[in-house]
Amino acid sequence: SIQNSRNPRRTSLESSLAAFVGKMLRSAVVLSPKLRSNLHPRNAVRWRPGTQGFYKPRLGASKMKWQFTLPYVREVDSLYHYPEVSRVTGKPVDWYGEEPQDSYEGARVYGENTLELKGMPLGRTPEYVQERLRRFFSKFGPVQHCRAQPHPLDPYQCEGTAWVSFRDKGASLKALRAPLKFPASLHDKVISMRHLDTDKTNDPNYLEKAKFWNKQLVSIARQLHVQLLSDASLRASGKPLLTVGSNIWERELVELPKTQHSDPAGAAAAAESAPWGRGGVPLKKGLFGAPTRLVAAQDAIANRFGSWQAFLAEPPLDELFKLEQRSLEVCRPDSSPASMEAVGAEEAQDNKVVVVRPLLVSSTQRARILSRVSMVLAQKLHEEFSVWWREGKVPLPEYTQRRVDWWDHKPKLPFDVQIQSRSKDRHRIFDERFLYRQQIVRARNAQRKERRAEWKEERKKMLEEKDRKKNERRDRAMQAVEHAHCGGLLGDLGTLIPNAGKRVTRF
Repeated sequence: SIQNSRNPRRTSLESSLAAFVGKMLRSAVVLSPKLRSNLHPRNAVRWRPGTQGFYKPRLGASKMKWQFTLPYVREVDSLYHYPEVSRVTGKPVDWYGEEPQDSYEGARVYGENTLELKGMPLGRTPEYVQERLRRFFSKFGPVQHCRAQPHPLDPYQCEGTAWVSFRDKGASLKALRAPLKFPASLHDKVISMRHLDTDKTNDPNYLEKAKFWNKQLVSIARQLHVQLLSDASLRASGKPLLTVGSNIWERELVELPKTQHSDPAGAAAAAESAPWGRGGVPLKKGLFGAPTRLVAAQDAIANRFGSWQAFLAEPPLDELFKLEQRSLEVCRPDSSPASMEAVGAEEAQDNKVVVVRPLLVSSTQRARILSRVSMVLAQKLHEEFSVWWREGKVPLPEYTQRRVDWWDHKPKLPFDVQIQSRSKDRHRIFDERFLYRQQIVRARNAQRKERRAEWKEERKKMLEEKDRKKNERRDRAMQAVEHAHCGGLLGDLGTLIPNAGKRVTRF
């Protein structure tokens, strides 16, 4: 009984201490900003996605936040004095926070020979975008100013608008005719350009149109080969080059007429004619759902090659067709003076005409050749948009080239510097075995670098040899039309199309 009895003094001390601790805990809970008991981690209040006070950006967006602004309330209902949409830019006018701006504000700041670019990609700093733009546009002439507008809510992002100013007007107009498309690392953006002096614009849908024309070229080649093989006379004597496009059809893009508004200067007309989307670029890219119509084969040939002879002599189409010079009696036994005048004075004088003959291949072989034709056309279009920015120029000094490469690939720190940040408990950086192993790794990397340089030179020679053989095949196919008069229906469009048969510089 004596052992089981407890000290009353000790019991009262424990109870008072427990009461004091309880009061302290209750006061801590009351004063805590979380307003909950923190006795266990599971009772702690933490921010979770979807709860109040937690901010999570959408996919692909930056962590930029802005405060709520009061909506603007119009004090005067007069749309004439306070229009909702600018009649110049077509954008909504913020009468509460800014002044109306016109489209030629950049011309007064940067000069007349300035291009306005819309639809610049996000995810890069304005300085990086300015450097890429300066590289691309320096191929056309000296660039004086290059300015990418930062985002008003995030200065480390590009807002979507940029200006490039040239020294002379000819360089700016030449750059306007070159479509600008960013690579996949910059979201495959196709840029809309406008000249601030002449108000001329480029065609941002040129890439999609070129893909559409490539499909039509494959269809034209298939129709022409089937037509020549199905007719015995055409298979034997060939089809004249001047009339090679007869009974050959293609799809042509149709531009729908614009909506006629009762008030051409009203808000509805301005909103329809204005560019929409971020940075003035339409949200709907490409030619999705564009109407087409069936017409004679002409548009795709003129836009991609410029002439029929250049199209038919392009490898691997020389495996399906052959250009030859034949006499008019063999080609047209029933030729009349009227038909002689239609063929041409020079050819009638020489009594020869350029004809297109089919090469005998099976339907399976023709399908395989046309598949290679589509791949060659796609590769040609890719090369047009992937011209190196320093092509045809003097090589940069080693130090300058190294600084330029830093924009795309940051150089690694030397291994002696990297090793200092490793834990000495796990990596014995002064151990002889460790140092010897790293010496072997450095020697191996040096050998791999030499082999890569050798393979780069070998691959360059292989590509040059491949291009040489391709040019020889093209010249061999064009021998029949070198000294012949091929004018007429799409016979020679070199004077009408300045870039026909030439390589256009792209980004």
